[in-house]
Amino acid sequence: MIKNQLKIGLMSLLLVGLTISCEKSEEVSTMEPVNSNSNSSSKIQLEDLSLSDQSKGALPETSENLGDLFRNAVTPSECGPTELAQVQSKYINAIREEPLALAYNRLYSNLNLYFSYFLDDSEQYFGENGDYTQLMQKRQRELAEFWSMPVTIKVQGQHTANLDNRDNVAAVFYNFYGYRTEDGELIPLTIDQAYQQADLIMSLNEASPNLPENPYFATEGFASSNRTIVIGDGLPSWLAETGIDEGIVWTGILAHEWAHEIQFLNNSVWYPTGAADNAPEATRYTELEADFFASYFMTHKRGATYNWKRVIDFYDLFFQIGDCSFTNQGHHGTPLQRMAAARAGYELASEMQKQGHILTMDEVHNAYLAAFDHIVQ
Repeated sequence: MIKNQLKIGLMSLLLVGLTISCEKSEEVSTMEPVNSNSNSSSKIQLEDLSLSDQSKGALPETSENLGDLFRNAVTPSECGPTELAQVQSKYINAIREEPLALAYNRLYSNLNLYFSYFLDDSEQYFGENGDYTQLMQKRQRELAEFWSMPVTIKVQGQHTANLDNRDNVAAVFYNFYGYRTEDGELIPLTIDQAYQQADLIMSLNEASPNLPENPYFATEGFASSNRTIVIGDGLPSWLAETGIDEGIVWTGILAHEWAHEIQFLNNSVWYPTGAADNAPEATRYTELEADFFASYFMTHKRGATYNWKRVIDFYDLFFQIGDCSFTNQGHHGTPLQRMAAARAGYELASEMQKQGHILTMDEVHNAYLAAFDHIVQ
């Protein structure tokens, strides 16, 4: 029964193109543990597993994943070394120097991504120990009211603890993974096989000081076209290790990803032929607009009410994931351009709050259009 419900649930998501929020028929925790001595899967090893083609294409359109940028920005770029890179290097070097973590880092990252995005329907918490749950719940209510959202946005936390839960890991293996036969056919895992693979993960966790505790494995940060935002605990904690208040980091990342949700909602009207003629320009354009929107909310007296000095401190770090290579398809804009976008959003908030009201999404979008040339000059 559980097997059929989980399989049917996944296929339904794929058929509708994931344009609406996904719901599971059964909670992951209801999957019953099975005998790990099944002969049918005794020869399958973690190295034999592959994501199905359907699984690889299951994610809908998303904003640029901040986690990818954080995980990849270890070596100094053309922009030069940064404070954030020092924190990143500490955790990423720990993985590089440990054979097990290095060998399985991609698998662990994928397991947590697919669980957090598709399967985790538990009560959400934010921060490794839930320390920022109340703040994030408050910010979600504020953002929904501030922007007069016509739809509900779901915000998912991501935690390294997901990877230390046998049922969670087995559910991901069962729904998304298989093994290939000699002729290349991908055979989906049975529940027995999924639990056997989960047991291998649990064994790796015992043997490794990095699997799964290293915050590297919970650094997703993106918005998707099906109205879901995922933010991993590792993302704010890395920024906070530089000395900045972690509360404003959570707020800033959520406000930025919420802005991407607003862009998805208005995509056909705001960008009828695309945001730009090429991928780097389009990414820069939408990322700078998200910075503009986020700063407008964060500094508005009817938004998050932060003063500009505190916002600058956050953005000085956050924009260190900006880049100086325009040819990069994930080009977010240089740190200077991103700060200019944030300042323009703050100035708009300062001007409008004197009049005592909040601009609509369209009005803020038009204000960004008017400021764009100045932002990128």
